Amino acid sequence: MLAGYTDKSAVAYCTIAYTTGPGSEPIVFEGSVQGTIVDPVGPRKFGWDPIFKPDGQDDTYATMDASVKNSISHRYNAVIKMRQYLEKELELRKSLAIME
Repeated sequence: MLAGYTDKSAVAYCTIAYTTGPGSEPIVFEGSVQGTIVDPVGPRKFGWDPIFKPDGQDDTYATMDASVKNSISHRYNAVIKMRQYLEKELELRKSLAIME
């Protein structure tokens, strides 16, 4: 499909939303990874993994060791942002509880 295009750059995005419960606005966290669309390499078990090669990597998502993929993926980046938010919220709640 991309044969007619010289630019094969791509971005993988993941969006995760968190809410404290019914009626509260969700808080959205986004993660992304820059990469390139390549000819398929590796097992075709999961979506577009065989055609996405993250910038700075020699392998596609499909051929990467799972631990490497999980440490650089767009999903990982989104989860890290949510974790940082939740850790700050926890610290804030702890400090407010101390003040009471």
